[in-house]
Amino acid sequence: MATPPTALPARPLGSTGLQVTSLCVGCAPLGDMPDTFAYSVSEEQALATVRAMLGGPINYCDTAASYGDGESERRIGLVLREMGGLPPGFVLGTKADRNLQTGDFSGDQMRRSVERSLRLLGLDTLQLVFLHDPEHTTFELSMAPGGPVEMLLRLKDEGVIQHVGVAGGPIDLSIRFVETGAFEAVITHNRYTLLNRSAEPLLALAAARGLGVLNAAPYGSGILAKGPDAYPRYAYQQAEGLV
Repeated sequence: MATPPTALPARPLGSTGLQVTSLCVGCAPLGDMPDTFAYSVSEEQALATVRAMLGGPINYCDTAASYGDGESERRIGLVLREMGGLPPGFVLGTKADRNLQTGDFSGDQMRRSVERSLRLLGLDTLQLVFLHDPEHTTFELSMAPGGPVEMLLRLKDEGVIQHVGVAGGPIDLSIRFVETGAFEAVITHNRYTLLNRSAEPLLALAAARGLGVLNAAPYGSGILAKGPDAYPRYAYQQAEGLV
């Protein structure tokens, strides 16, 4: 009989009250995104991965409405329904996204995105939702009355969301969002690695303000783990000329 995995130690995620392991399972590939990752993930592979994840030593996973345009969340939701919901103590974070077909990044679109995530995941509430890739709109529109940030905070007030974060690429933009005081957590990706430390000012600000931080894609989306021969891609694009 296989020995059950030993759970990794958990730590506070900023001031959210959530306790998470220092490692988080990134679920973007579960959405079967060959244009992004240069490989496909079948539904069978994805479901097996989710089952292993939920029974493993890591208690935190991260997905998004845009990963496979809902496919990552749908596949996770299939397993959650098998199991009767999230295991006790497991934290699932997702992200509210623009409409990938129209580019709509309005407050109403944030509500639609969150409602779809709830349906796909089969959950009544979402523990942690990030405003995703706000570089696809402007800071001013994001923070405007009735806009994306106000809507996510309203959904938090309604009890649909427990905690709100921001996840994006450009560091200067992420800093502006953190400085608003509206967020409890922040995700940066591909910008705190062996090759790129440009996220350092953001990490320092987040620590000073008590935000939880998730450093996504610490291996440059794969090349720093697999090597350039096996995986010649960096930050979700061909590595040649970038590194």
